[in-house]
Amino acid sequence: MSEWPLMAFTLLFQGAVGYWLMMLLCETPACRAGQRSLLTFPALFAVLFAGALGLAASTLHLGYPLNAFHALRHLSSSWLSREIVMAGLFLALAALCTLLALRKGRIPPALLWLVALAGLADIGCMGAIYRYSSVATWMHVTTWVMFYGAAAVLGAAILLLRLDYRGECPVSVQRGLTLLIITTVLVRLLFQPLYQSFLSSAEVTVTFPLPALEVYSHLWPLRLLAWSLSAAGALLLIISLMRPRSALWLRAGAVLLIVAEVLLRQLFFIVEL
Repeated sequence: MSEWPLMAFTLLFQGAVGYWLMMLLCETPACRAGQRSLLTFPALFAVLFAGALGLAASTLHLGYPLNAFHALRHLSSSWLSREIVMAGLFLALAALCTLLALRKGRIPPALLWLVALAGLADIGCMGAIYRYSSVATWMHVTTWVMFYGAAAVLGAAILLLRLDYRGECPVSVQRGLTLLIITTVLVRLLFQPLYQSFLSSAEVTVTFPLPALEVYSHLWPLRLLAWSLSAAGALLLIISLMRPRSALWLRAGAVLLIVAEVLLRQLFFIVEL
């Protein structure tokens, strides 16, 4: 089953939310270290652009994209409707912040955090769409763990690359982002035995009408590769802390983590061969 529009949407949107949140979390430590503000107009615009591009890509999943607005008619009962509303709220607030950064150069902290909360709520709704579907491989709490984990890993990895490019990566910020990535990777790995146990007892009849369980078992080499890349990326970030004069380890680790997230998301959406 080709789901590249949804793959692009979920990755771009979760990456945008994660990057926004990472900038907020690292803004104070970076400023205290004498670095420039992370919340610049180009950075905020990049988040806005990525989110908007992802939302546009999601409409290509529909048979007739212009009918996307009809999904809003069931807000009280549909997670899809709620997800669209929260995505629109995130983009609207992010656009306001971007405009304020351009016009005034200063954004109220409360507004910045409101954008982050809207994004996190959107990821929650996004996960619920799949968690409460009829595809066996999506019907577990691991879906939320993977989605929120992707936001954290992508956001932190992209911010590390940005700070390295600017030549302004305080050790405290690098250490904090690396610890966050390692923790996220470990937590998601710890959920895998629970997920495997769930799948082993799942009823084949709940999978509409695709052989998701068979496909999942068939693709174990790719899953192993994805998790290996994720673990290798985290390991390279640890090495980069021990060898601060060489940026190669940091860059390689961040890139491996991003590649791993793309591969994991592709595996998530493959439910038919």
